Amino acid sequence: MLGRRDTVRIGFVDHHLNNYHADKFLALLRGPLKDLGAEVTGAWESDPVGDDWCAKNLVPRLESAKEVAEQSDAIIILAPDNIDDHLKLCREVLPFGKPTAIDKALAFNLRDAKEIVKLAKRHNTPITSSSALAFAVELEDMLPEITKTPSEVWATGMGEWKNYGLHTLSMVLRIMGPGIKRLADTGTDSSRMVTLDYGNGRVGFVTVRWSDSMWEQFPWVLGVRLTHEKFLQTTIRDYDGFYANLMRHVVQFFKTGTGGFPGELAMELVAVLECADKSRALEGSWVKL
Repeated sequence: MLGRRDTVRIGFVDHHLNNYHADKFLALLRGPLKDLGAEVTGAWESDPVGDDWCAKNLVPRLESAKEVAEQSDAIIILAPDNIDDHLKLCREVLPFGKPTAIDKALAFNLRDAKEIVKLAKRHNTPITSSSALAFAVELEDMLPEITKTPSEVWATGMGEWKNYGLHTLSMVLRIMGPGIKRLADTGTDSSRMVTLDYGNGRVGFVTVRWSDSMWEQFPWVLGVRLTHEKFLQTTIRDYDGFYANLMRHVVQFFKTGTGGFPGELAMELVAVLECADKSRALEGSWVKL
């Protein structure tokens, strides 16, 4: 890991830098999180669109992903709108062995996710990957009250399953951990209802609904059953807070190798995304992970 380096030089590698996540991460590292000792010192994008993001934000534009990797201490692979490109971008930078954070999810399918993990292991490259919702302020506030692994966790959220289901799912996985035995998606194309069976009576429930007015109608909600009669439930409201928490975990991971979303959970998240689609195709039948 990077140890006590005064400033961690972070490189952005993206599909197109004109996206909300690139803007948000840069603003946080330059503003509220400046004391973390990390700065974006170079960036590269494979498919530029719109204005020159680097010129606009005074970030050096490098000529290749390779150059970013060579000149950085750590790397963030973004492409939040192009997760299918994560494997291609990982092939460019993981061979350099620099700690790497992969935005939102490793991939949308297990084949690509396994290839990314294999590549990281081959080059001894530390990686982490997760949705910012895994570090929601409201979730973090719950954790001190969860003294043992709960029997039930449920989360509801918004969006299409492929692109947005991972946000709702990540909250359940953060609390329940890995080890899902099987799942069933008994929902519809616009209302996915996924049951995660861990065995031994432990269950997670993930509901993701899509509509044109989803931002107003379907906020992210997280619940945990502590005992038969006691449970916690909260609505995620601090959107700036979960992005800030994500960046705190990412920088901590870069410096120490701890924090972030463990690789086992990142892989399990991809498995759930893929297997839920298989279950839907089988009319809600159970599918083993």
